This record gives sequence, C-alpha cells and structure tokens, in this order.
Amino acid sequence: LAAASIGQVYRGTLHDGRTVAVKVQRPAILDEIGLDLYLLRLLTPLQTRISNAVNRLPTYDADIASAQALVDEWGRGFVAETDYLYEADNTESFAEAMARRGLGAVTSPAVVRELSSSRV
Repeated sequence: LAAASIGQVYRGTLHDGRTVAVKVQRPAILDEIGLDLYLLRLLTPLQTRISNAVNRLPTYDADIASAQALVDEWGRGFVAETDYLYEADNTESFAEAMARRGLGAVTSPAVVRELSSSRV
C-alpha cells in the first residue's frame, strides 16, 4: 500500500476476515538512522558557520550548540518512530483523547495488539 523511509505498509486479511494495514519495519533501519544522525551531527558546525556567513552573521559557540541540540532532538524522535509498540500506544492515546473531546470525526487506525511488535 505504501512505502516510507523506515518501513512499508501492506494490506492483509486477518483470520476473522478483517482487512488490516500491516506496517513492517525495514531491516537494519536503526543502523541507517544512527549513521545519518552521526553524519548530520558531524556536519552541523560547518553548516551553521556557512549559513551564518551567507547571512553575514558571526557564529558563536552557542549557535553550534543549539544546532547540535536540535539534531539530537530530531534523533530522539527518529529513534522513537522505529518502536512500533510506542507508536501503537500513541495511536490509542490519540483516539481516546479525540473521543473524550467529542471529536468522533477525527479517527486513527485501530491497533491489533496481539499481532503487534516493536517492528510490525
């Protein structure tokens, strides 16, 4: 059905006849994310200096530290996205929050817990 940077989504049918979307994580995705974040963090000081130079601004250590902190925050988010059980928790919390607010038109997919894992 779909492809994304960390996985693919397939259509499936459960034994009870329900049609489901099955999200499967790409193998070794954490290694790829780790390498990407390492390289991004390594290049952050250079990018910060170039960006500031283009805008005719001085570069301070705090500028680089802020940019690296942003990369670190992105990294935490990317790594969290690789845990599909964490995503399932968030999906269910979101659905419950929308229901409590009376926003039934806002929906999210139902999670099939007994078939879920950190990678599927």
